[in-house]
Order: sequence, then structure tokens, then C-alpha cells
Amino acid sequence: MSVGRRAEASARLNTCSLSTLRFTLQPDGGLGHGAYRVLVRNVGSSACTLTGYPRVLVPLDDRRDQSVQRSLQRVVPPGSFAKVSNTLNSYAGGYDGPTPSSGRVALPVTQLAPRTGAASFTMVWTEIGPKACPVSVTLELGIAGTSRLWETTQFAFVCSGVDVTPFARGSSGTWH
Repeated sequence: MSVGRRAEASARLNTCSLSTLRFTLQPDGGLGHGAYRVLVRNVGSSACTLTGYPRVLVPLDDRRDQSVQRSLQRVVPPGSFAKVSNTLNSYAGGYDGPTPSSGRVALPVTQLAPRTGAASFTMVWTEIGPKACPVSVTLELGIAGTSRLWETTQFAFVCSGVDVTPFARGSSGTWH
């Protein structure tokens, strides 16, 4: 196949759908930070692509968790969410190449092979603060263009906003 035809074929790949993706969270935090490297696998029968940033929601708990020391928790109003910000990189992953003179970095287009393709991204937040912090017990992940989200139970103190890096090829959460 010629280079031109290969480029056309890759341009025709469908964007991955949430129903064909499986998420695995790998804890990667320390020194007062919470972090996950999130592995995203294509379990579908067709190749697909991911680009840009994942959708991430971090609902904050509106009740006190009895299993956690009272002075460490801050109860927030019902329906509260942590602020989520897209970032090119963090200490846990993201872009690790040189910064072009334009200051702009093109986000990777990640092709996931059928049944085995993998991509990843990272999430980072501060877990300790000078005051009590809100608690999150649920994490919701998805892809752009869909309202459906995958939900998992994960306990975390969220003392700051959550920084999220773009999808990257493979399992490292990093690209250059």
C-alpha cells in the first residue's frame, strides 16, 4: 500500500466508542499527590482512534465518610465536582518533548488496534492541604463527543483541581 493510501486509511478509522473501551486505573501518586495512570484498551473488533483529552468528572462527596478522621474531611454542597483542567504534562506523564518556538504542541492521534490496542493518560491532584479537603468516592471517565461515562469507585482526598493529560499511545501516559 502506498504512503498516500495508508494515510487515507488511517484518516477513515472511526473514533473509538465508549462501549469498546476498557479503563484500568494504575495508582501513581506520592508526596501529597494523588495520581492515576489510566490505561485505555480497545476490546472491539475494529481499529479506532483517540485524540485530545478524555472526559473526566470527579464528584465530591456531600456527606461525611465515617471511616475517615473527621478533621481531615470537608463536606461540600450536593452536586459539587472537583475542577478538572486539561494540561499537556504533569509529573506523572503527558508531553515530554521540546517546546516548539510557536509554543504549540500538536496532540497525538492514537490508533488502537482491534482487541489489543492501548492508549493511556494521567490524572494528578493534591491530596493534602492546610485545611480539611473534600472527599471523592467516585471517578467518571469518558471520551469527547459522548455523554456516557464509565464509573468506578475510588476514594481520594481532592484538595486541588485535577489535572488531566491527553491520550497517548501505549501504557506510559507519555509522548514526545
